[in-house]
Amino acid sequence: MSDRARSVAVAGLGTVGTAVVRLLQEESARYREEIGVPLRLAIILDRSYQSKDINWLGPDVKVTNSLAEFLETPADIVVELIGGAEPADQIITTSLKQRKAVVTANKLLLAKSARRYFQLALEHNAYLGFEAAVAGGIPILRVLRRALFADRIVRLRGILNGTCNFILSEMADSGRDFQEVLKAAQALGYAEADPLLDISGRDAADKLAILSLLAFGKSIDPDQIPTLGISAIAPIDFIHARKLNYTLKLLGVAERSGDDVWLRVSPFLTHERLPLSAVSGALNAIEVTGTKLGSAVFSGRGAGGDPTAVSVMADILNAALWKQGEMPFYLPPFFHRDAPSAECGMRNADLSNTQPSFNPQSAIHNPQLTEVYPFYIRFFVNDRPGIIAAVASILARWEININSVRQEPWPDHSNLPFVMTVESTHIWTLQKAMAELRELDFNNVPPLALPMLNQ
Repeated sequence: MSDRARSVAVAGLGTVGTAVVRLLQEESARYREEIGVPLRLAIILDRSYQSKDINWLGPDVKVTNSLAEFLETPADIVVELIGGAEPADQIITTSLKQRKAVVTANKLLLAKSARRYFQLALEHNAYLGFEAAVAGGIPILRVLRRALFADRIVRLRGILNGTCNFILSEMADSGRDFQEVLKAAQALGYAEADPLLDISGRDAADKLAILSLLAFGKSIDPDQIPTLGISAIAPIDFIHARKLNYTLKLLGVAERSGDDVWLRVSPFLTHERLPLSAVSGALNAIEVTGTKLGSAVFSGRGAGGDPTAVSVMADILNAALWKQGEMPFYLPPFFHRDAPSAECGMRNADLSNTQPSFNPQSAIHNPQLTEVYPFYIRFFVNDRPGIIAAVASILARWEININSVRQEPWPDHSNLPFVMTVESTHIWTLQKAMAELRELDFNNVPPLALPMLNQ
């Protein structure tokens, strides 16, 4: 057991930061006993600490709102929990250059700058821990970096945003519309006052980019991941999905094909026999498929102070052991070479409700890299004769086979919903057909196309 305490500096005293500091204080004796290294909280940076109750911290903990003072304070382990771009990037970059151990939960920065941070860690013999950046308390990054590194991962897909999963679960159970359930989620604290990052799918895209880096060694700009959020989902979609033996889930999907990786964030109709279909409420779940392992699902609380603090604290403890020389900083070999960024397969295949910007010169046409799914297509139309014929004519022109046409009893024929399901289709083919379907004059809203997962 070492007598030298490892000093910890924490930036951010919000929900997660407070939970981390409390865990560090409450469990300090057990941590010292089990890992043989005492930990000492040296300083906390928080811009608004003067308006918070910090009496519980104790007199020996320095609290400051000065970034310069925080960076100048000697510390072995720097924990960045401020979030956002700045000053978080400055804290991470400066601390890595100073050969400190850095722990962060900042998915935004990691999605954009993970390779740069890894390179700094390698150049300066520093430590970088970021388990809490994806799926909160689920140790999925450690699983990918260590436990499953022996296998070749071929696919990741998961529920990466608890807010969206809560909203979709509530819509499925209650039959209420999106806006009503969103307000309920905000009242319960599951959704932010400004929920755009969650409901647009961008939060899930950031997390998917990080997962793909760890699983496939590919740097992927999350802005290049085709992403569709959940705001266009309507109660009628759950009625049809249930009758088809599916449920609706916002999924991030990444799949390897040869040396390339394609990615997508979208609501998927997920067959009820698949494990992800049963994950409800604010839980997260990630399914990892390897060539030897097959599929394994990791599920748990993906957000909140306490679950996230557990992952942050695990990284702090690993960093303390690394400082003792007992646990070398582990990086898969691909981080030691300048691997090119991944092409995001079918990055122009956009199924959103806006007019697509399909460019046949830049799309990837190799069938092995193309996403192929059966699709669910939902319309709200001003009913009149010839609608089905018009839709079928466009689908036939693109050689898309209709599987079924479905309609529920509906009192308002001026805004009548109906659904078509089509057989497995290349996503770029469906995207081009959707561009034509959106132009039909009987549409009240742009038709919605969602991929269907049945295996």
